[in-house]
Amino acid sequence: MADFNELLQSLINPGEDGASPTIYDDLSASYTDATSTRDAKITSVTGELEALQLELLAAKAANWDLMQLIPQSGEVAESGENTDDGEKPEDDEVSEDDDFFEDEDDK
Repeated sequence: MADFNELLQSLINPGEDGASPTIYDDLSASYTDATSTRDAKITSVTGELEALQLELLAAKAANWDLMQLIPQSGEVAESGENTDDGEKPEDDEVSEDDDFFEDEDDK
């Protein structure tokens, strides 16, 4: 069967012999084939999208659950330790920037 556009062009420019007597039936059949293929693809992609949305929702729920397990600043962890000791972490390396800011604080 000819492509829909080819059939349409043969109707627009029929040539010397004129348009085929079955041109309208051929156009209708070609159009129906094209739309059924399109509809099948849309259905397939829609199903894939719904599956991915469910997967994303499950990942978001799992992420939320994990975030709820993290103690907030100042809260007491299950081990009984305070999570915010108010002290700065100690760095083994001292940079020139640290010296500069310490000098600023002394002024």
